Amino acid sequence: MGLAWWGGVALWWFCDDAFINYRFCGNAHDGHGFVWNPPPFLPVEGYTSFGWVAGLWLVWELLGVEPPQAAIPIAFAAGLVILWVVARQLQRLALPLRGERWRPWLTAVVLLGIAGNHSFATWLSSGMETSVYSLIALGWTLLAFGCRAPGAAQPMRPLFGLAGLAAAAHLVRPDGDLLVLATLAIAAWSWWLGRRAGAVLAGCLPLLVPLVHVLWRKGFYGEWQPNTYYAKVVAPWPESGLRYLYCFCVEQALWLWLPLAVAWLLRQGLRHGLAPLWRQRWPALVAVSVWLAHVGYYTLVVGGDHFAYRVFVHLVPLCALALPRLCLDLWAEVRWAVAVALLFALGAGVPGWWLERQFVGRELEGYVRTAPRLPELLRPWVRTYDRHQAWLLVHSVGFRRPLHAVSCALQLQNLPERKPGQVQGAVPGQRLVLRADAIGVLSWALADVAILDGHGLCDAVIARHRPATAAPTIELAQLEAALPAFDADRDGQLGAAELAGAAHLLVAVGPQVPAEVWAELLLALGDSDHDERLTASELLDAVRQLLPPRQMAHEREPPPGYIEALRPNVRSDGGVRRVDPEVVPLTDDELRAVEQRFRAQVGR
Repeated sequence: MGLAWWGGVALWWFCDDAFINYRFCGNAHDGHGFVWNPPPFLPVEGYTSFGWVAGLWLVWELLGVEPPQAAIPIAFAAGLVILWVVARQLQRLALPLRGERWRPWLTAVVLLGIAGNHSFATWLSSGMETSVYSLIALGWTLLAFGCRAPGAAQPMRPLFGLAGLAAAAHLVRPDGDLLVLATLAIAAWSWWLGRRAGAVLAGCLPLLVPLVHVLWRKGFYGEWQPNTYYAKVVAPWPESGLRYLYCFCVEQALWLWLPLAVAWLLRQGLRHGLAPLWRQRWPALVAVSVWLAHVGYYTLVVGGDHFAYRVFVHLVPLCALALPRLCLDLWAEVRWAVAVALLFALGAGVPGWWLERQFVGRELEGYVRTAPRLPELLRPWVRTYDRHQAWLLVHSVGFRRPLHAVSCALQLQNLPERKPGQVQGAVPGQRLVLRADAIGVLSWALADVAILDGHGLCDAVIARHRPATAAPTIELAQLEAALPAFDADRDGQLGAAELAGAAHLLVAVGPQVPAEVWAELLLALGDSDHDERLTASELLDAVRQLLPPRQMAHEREPPPGYIEALRPNVRSDGGVRRVDPEVVPLTDDELRAVEQRFRAQVGR
């Protein structure tokens, strides 16, 4: 608990996206309901966690604590409860009599491996629901593994608990729908093996909650899925997801865990066959399948996530808790389980904390090439990781905590609190409209301003408008012809300083990062002979990897004329927001007509 507390406090941060949730709470607090912009704007479900938003709003209403002050303590507490649940489970773990004296060591190593994990500590704060979802996922999985076939020595009792946790998971994240489907599969299995239909239906009663919520969503927002789904999932993107998963496996020591899991499966099949598992351990197989499907969906379809490992962090306690069982089944020696668990804890904990240290003073750069910072012996092992991390950054995938933390902190300095009247030149009753792309803190603080989200997370029209596929934004032949001008020493290669000088040619294919960071990115992507210089062919190979320039959660753009039709009349000038007196705001009827016209245009 102390290590988790220390790690969480050391990484304490606010995520700009968390404030999107808070704006919905603010509008509900003001009497408008869970809407992005108050009427006459049509409601949009620009959040992905109804339970989280509703819970924070309820805390505000009952206790008077606003969401930015309540969110992190709640998430932090959920993370500490995870440790307690894991500790309880480890105390129930069956050990050989001669290995009982090792139980305290085994428990300590597993718990320290979770508490000291950088990803676990990162998502104890942020202000998002990640830690709460991890707790629900852990509880549901343990209940599923505790189920046995009806009539066995340990009858199947926790169906109601499984359904309740699945319902909670659905409310906290759309990913929870997988747990709902899995619970139905377990209920069907129970009925098939002889449980009374009435008992099974009674156990599934909590699943009425997701059904009611989905019907309410359809009735209130007009959609079966949150608006964020349509904004983010443009087309399957395995090229991104596989890189994201690879980096997660490297940082979480799954290179150790996965071979053990495969060895266990082979041993199980050779000793007992897999058929008994289907009958007696169906719920456990369903639970494993759920998380494999979850990983597969984010890897092959979504392409990962904009944040580093947010969608996979619930696997940290699950993998750590599974490790002792794998080791005991393979070797039956508790001391070996302790040794492997310690190696796993170090392998999954050290990389993240070491990387966090490398970003000190370079937070806004978003990328650190690790190979040059490590001993020569380790460099061949991490160059592939560096290359994938560079690719992900250029495509706005897997951004690290320091980048988001510092960016959000800078915005909070400019807009530290939520209150009306922060737009200069505004008069009472005037409709204020502002177009923005980084919408979190801005949308929370400017409570009296309608925010037009340029990337569509909170806009039903933009979320469904996919611009025509753009041609490559850089001509490789022209780039190759321009390179000699940057080759200062005329050796036919470009070093880091020379690459930085040419970085302005690449702005159209990637994020806005300093020229020196572009040099690091290009070296990671193209330096095949590891001489810290790029030939023309190596540079062109690096640039080809950046095309087409897809951007995670930033691919949607407004349809032509849409933003202009809504007449934004608030301008930002050096951090100060002012009303443009030349813009005449829309009337309510005009605004409704614009939204209806463009929604029809994009098929909404």
